[in-house]
Amino acid sequence: MRNSILFTLTMLVLTGCTAAGVKDIEYAEFEKTRTINKGFDEVWGYILEWSAVNSFPIESTDKTDGVIKLTGSGTVSRSFLLSGPGAAIDQQLVSCGKATGNIGLYKAKFTDLTVNATIILRDTKPTTRVTVNMSGNVGVEVSNAYGVVSESRSTCLSKGIFEKKFFDDLSAL
Repeated sequence: MRNSILFTLTMLVLTGCTAAGVKDIEYAEFEKTRTINKGFDEVWGYILEWSAVNSFPIESTDKTDGVIKLTGSGTVSRSFLLSGPGAAIDQQLVSCGKATGNIGLYKAKFTDLTVNATIILRDTKPTTRVTVNMSGNVGVEVSNAYGVVSESRSTCLSKGIFEKKFFDDLSAL
């Protein structure tokens, strides 16, 4: 009898499962727009140069609409934050929360984190208004010895670290 109870409890623990998801995402308030006391063309050129120097890949640009899209910051140079290895920088820039879900003893994990930033410039002669929207996208997987059982995608919110450094550097222009 005792062995059958122990066996039943063990099976419940090993076969219990919950779907992949996230919890405990940090929400931060920070500056997303700043007016720069320089002309549009000068600010545009500086942002493109800044992106290259800080190893933020430029996905696309549209100067007519004033939009620059950066993506895949996993290659960012260590000097950007003055600490940490490259790929960990993504996790410092956005809050994805904690991966949730399990299959028995197998816990959920994050996969494929990509960080994107959209920078919008508006010519407000003689100044330029710059707005930044950064977010991340991450996969959450729960898998067992046979493969992935549950997966989902989640949006990660900016912590404001990128925006602060970006605006500080831009204001020094």
